[in-house]
Amino acid sequence: MKKVLFVLIAILSQVSLVNCQTNPTDFPVLKGPYLGQKPPERNPEIFAADIVSTSMVNHCSITISPDGTELYWAMSPLDTPPRIFFSRIVNGIWSKPEIVNFTLSEDGDCPMFSPDGKKMFFSSNRPLPNGNTRRERIWYVERINSVWNNPIHLGEVINKEHLHWTFSVDSEGNLYFGSERKGSKGKDDVFYAEYLNGAYKVPVSLGNEINTEAHEGCPFVAPDGKYLIFSRNGLWISFKGENGNWMKAISMGKKFDGICPYVSPDGKYIFFLKIGMRYDDIYWVSTKIIEELRPKN
Repeated sequence: MKKVLFVLIAILSQVSLVNCQTNPTDFPVLKGPYLGQKPPERNPEIFAADIVSTSMVNHCSITISPDGTELYWAMSPLDTPPRIFFSRIVNGIWSKPEIVNFTLSEDGDCPMFSPDGKKMFFSSNRPLPNGNTRRERIWYVERINSVWNNPIHLGEVINKEHLHWTFSVDSEGNLYFGSERKGSKGKDDVFYAEYLNGAYKVPVSLGNEINTEAHEGCPFVAPDGKYLIFSRNGLWISFKGENGNWMKAISMGKKFDGICPYVSPDGKYIFFLKIGMRYDDIYWVSTKIIEELRPKN
């Protein structure tokens, strides 16, 4: 009985949130980039408190359209499946957050725009069309006539083995993700899958410059593939050398004590998720740290 009551309360909480956001008097007028929030400097600050970072659980960072006019993130009441929310600029004003159409009836997590904005990747426990067991897999949607189409399973080359949390694609479509699959060092490693002729090749571990016996995951790759930020007891960064190989990863420091890094399309801000005692919040900070850590020739 208690379990049924808890689930009912969680569902009503989510319904209440959606209803609240359809009431114009319950959402502020927000203008300007990044939901009109004051940009941070060198110290990470909570992003969009009570709008994106709320008393609900944030499951990952955010993703932003290439032109900066749309913002997507995943959240849910405690212990219920996440949904992907979005806000966009309409007539110069950010719209009230709504649940995106392709997660209204199913869970959705870790949204990630492709660099060209034509696709959005996300994770979901929804079953495959053949009724296969529910577990975390990567899906994607394509935008057709300004509407997101039906979700498409990314395929068994990527999804046949364990993977978890956030992932990223570069401008060539190559995929970076965390997984404890064959080829890892015993815990989650960062894997890379080349996108060639419309299909993904078998994923490979990025090797000792990135991966250790600790947990590595939640990678974000720069669109041009020149740097990679990932989590390992905080955030780390690796740069690609002139020979095309990844250099030894560097800790980004105590300020970056989070997971799920994401760099805004304009290259100005790093977003990441901090896991707290009550709920999880999304933080943002200037990307100046990236240039400071970049090896000098």
